[in-house]
Amino acid sequence: MNRALDWRRYPNFQPQEFACRHTGRVRMDADFMDRLQALRSAFARPMLISSGYRDPTHPLEAIKSQPGSHASGRAVDVSVRGAEALQLIALAVQHGFTGIGVQQKGSGRFIHLDDLSAQAQQPRPTIWSY
Repeated sequence: MNRALDWRRYPNFQPQEFACRHTGRVRMDADFMDRLQALRSAFARPMLISSGYRDPTHPLEAIKSQPGSHASGRAVDVSVRGAEALQLIALAVQHGFTGIGVQQKGSGRFIHLDDLSAQAQQPRPTIWSY
């Protein structure tokens, strides 16, 4: 993380939305949050965060060979469906999100958003489905 978060900069979000469900910690990256707030302003409707920060000890992170984007504080999952999901994806690309995961089947529909940089085994930008 590059700087401390001033939650007043993010009027559409509350820290508890991003808290790790395993530890309660909130370690979101400030640059990521700036990007997310800009996206929310452009989206012009509420964005329900279904997953924000995940501590490296969170069960979903602990089973990975190395913690993922949520553990870096540079990712969220947004509960959204249908035409709003398509609009969110288009706006996310415009706002510089480089990782977009699409889960649009069943009851737990969401869009994953992150802004990680490209690495040897993970080219960016990229989009995937779950």
